[in-house]
Amino acid sequence: MQGPPPQWQQRPPERRRRTGLWVTLGVLSLVLVVAVGAGVGLVLRGGGAAGPAPERELAAAATGGADPQAVVVSDEEINALMAAHGRALAAGDAKQFTSIFDQKNTALVREQSRVFANLRKVPMIETSYQVLRRVGRAEDNFGRGVKFEQDVAFVHRIAGIDLRPVTEWYRWTIEKASAGAPLVVTKVGGAPPPFSAGGGSKTVYYPGPWDIWPDISLVQAGSSIILARPQDAALARRIAPTVAGATSDVRDFWQRSGEQGAPVPAGFVVALADGPAQLGNLFRKEKVTGEAGVSIPMPSWGLGDDVKIGGTRIVLDAASDFFDSGQGIKEVTTHEFAHSLVASLDSAGFSLFGKPNWIIEGFAEYVANRGRPINQNLRFDEGQAYLAGRFPLPFEGRLPDNTTWTYKGMGSLNYFMGHLAIRYAAERYGERKLVGAVVAAYRADGDESESAFFQALGVGKANFERQWADYARRQLT
Repeated sequence: MQGPPPQWQQRPPERRRRTGLWVTLGVLSLVLVVAVGAGVGLVLRGGGAAGPAPERELAAAATGGADPQAVVVSDEEINALMAAHGRALAAGDAKQFTSIFDQKNTALVREQSRVFANLRKVPMIETSYQVLRRVGRAEDNFGRGVKFEQDVAFVHRIAGIDLRPVTEWYRWTIEKASAGAPLVVTKVGGAPPPFSAGGGSKTVYYPGPWDIWPDISLVQAGSSIILARPQDAALARRIAPTVAGATSDVRDFWQRSGEQGAPVPAGFVVALADGPAQLGNLFRKEKVTGEAGVSIPMPSWGLGDDVKIGGTRIVLDAASDFFDSGQGIKEVTTHEFAHSLVASLDSAGFSLFGKPNWIIEGFAEYVANRGRPINQNLRFDEGQAYLAGRFPLPFEGRLPDNTTWTYKGMGSLNYFMGHLAIRYAAERYGERKLVGAVVAAYRADGDESESAFFQALGVGKANFERQWADYARRQLT
């Protein structure tokens, strides 16, 4: 097409948010709970050290006939190290907390002192360190020192926000110099997933702000909290009323239209990032493009009931153009809160392509834009351009599918079309029934999610699509 691109093509990429990737795939809840099966599943149920058999054999306790000079790291030693570390954090004993680290490495000790100080600022009502898998040589029969890597689950629960304890995974490098020497942690980093998650995060919910920020400024925002670096503390205080208002709006919405008694959080954790690099380096390590915010669901530790997602962590890019106005801040915040509100209802069941983005993202967009005329939506002109045939794919009256969600820059448009679908369902069937259908989609296993949505509405997909397509045309002309 000749001439300059239309206005919708010139928008900066920050207007698009790929939150649905984390929510619909269950993030690492799938990796850790479903796909790994018995191995890591035992860990999440509170079992002891877990991992492939060869790795565990390296950490086996010494046999009765072993050479007394042999250097052996037993499970008991590791468990005792973890327990003492957790008690030190809970008791506020910084000296004991840092005593397990190599005291000759002043940079490491200083770093972990900062981690301790940051963690003590966050209102955690439950903390402990638990053994995960172990890799490396943890036994030497010739009296030589050993060095190995130990993955550690930092189990924690934030008061008033996490429904269940959740975990962040560390990888500690541990050394034992001789048979009678103590264990010494010489390096701390993030633990990788048990196997490749197909291009997702390189770590498991690491790093938290407490790991990499020199200091944490914590600002209360109603029943939510905002975590910020010192230089962003003033911004956190400025947006706190907006975040508090968004929290109340989402909670009021649920009280009116949601399932009463369902396990949903009363507040949320918001961490402020400055640009895409930081956005992809909080509670994950992943290169991101086109996001202004993300809601990261975290699996429950223990899995003793039906709540598979114990809590979420929301990260907002304060450098995005959403932060240019109060309305933009409210929109992106409410969008992510909507994701976090219902994350605990997710079945976390495996599916090849994830739960339908048009439901997951459409619902979040609907909640964030309730009460506003559709022609005031930031993506309204994209919808008009779509109907006019100015997108790579023509409008044929079908709901967006996950396989072509981001095809040739159509991701932002598909957010809007999903929003229109959820908006239509609310107007046609009532908001309470709409929310019930969304909840049914979350609770359904994997690829049954879309069918569960339509079954809850009491309509077939073909009929819904036909009615929605007519609605979309009316709204956009």
